[in-house]
Amino acid sequence: MTDHSLPGNTQSSDTLDCVVRFHDPRRLPELERCVFSLVGQRYRPINIVLVLQRFSPDEVAATEAALAPLLQLPNAPRLSVHNWDEAGVVDARTYLLNRGLDVAQGRYLAFLDYDDVLFPEAYEMLVGQLRKTGAAIAFASVQVMQVEVHDHFFYMVGSKVPPYKGQDLADLFKNNFCPIHSYVIDRSQLPTDLLHFDTGLTIEEDYDLLLRICAGFPSDFSLVGTPVGYYFYKTDGSNTVATQSGLDGEKLALYQEVQARIRARKKNTPVAPEVQAALGVPNPREGLSIHDTLKQSRTGSPGLRKLAELVGAR
Repeated sequence: MTDHSLPGNTQSSDTLDCVVRFHDPRRLPELERCVFSLVGQRYRPINIVLVLQRFSPDEVAATEAALAPLLQLPNAPRLSVHNWDEAGVVDARTYLLNRGLDVAQGRYLAFLDYDDVLFPEAYEMLVGQLRKTGAAIAFASVQVMQVEVHDHFFYMVGSKVPPYKGQDLADLFKNNFCPIHSYVIDRSQLPTDLLHFDTGLTIEEDYDLLLRICAGFPSDFSLVGTPVGYYFYKTDGSNTVATQSGLDGEKLALYQEVQARIRARKKNTPVAPEVQAALGVPNPREGLSIHDTLKQSRTGSPGLRKLAELVGAR
């Protein structure tokens, strides 16, 4: 495995590591746009951990050369390049994320896919919320932008795609409404062995991690409703997980398998009593799973009762 580093800021206890995974050198202009949005962050210090999937030496060199001008800007972040080159895995997206976690050393942790971007204030706001509340993870929102894919360019149609629906932890326990670049994690609040992605998942891998974090540790949703970036919804479906109604064959089977594993995660993952209390569950106690917490919430607030009814109807 090859590691490369480009000059930039030094590490500190307040460093935010942003893991970016990149698998297709033909998409280099999109990666440049992504990294440009990270260079423009107001928060410092930032360390960009770029993980490539089986790039040749020439492709690694081309990637570094394309990004070098951005990293020569004043006060640019540090960027390290790590080429994941293990054989035998076709879809390595979770392996790339885990490689990024292995490399990251800063207090704060975030993720950004190569084809999405963040607004300049994103990390400043999210880290500020973590410091203010002491939460292990803080969430905001991202705006969904529809993009038409053409041979030599993208055409941004605008925000015609419905945004992700949800506003709090109860909604997250029901369904994932938080894209991977809509939150920042405070690693100092979590055990080190919790931060890993399930390599058996090739979709919903980020949701699985969110369930494990939010079930056991305080989370903050105060910034939900405040956009901190764009999620580019490509009309060719190349970067979007379809719903069950739009799938068939092997893709449908994979989707159903993943959904079964997510349901199992909800049934087997205990919710900390303090998290139960925050959800309005009466008589919080050890051993109550995410699934059971939602069922217990029927005796809590009206909103949580309706949520539990929806989950129980599945």
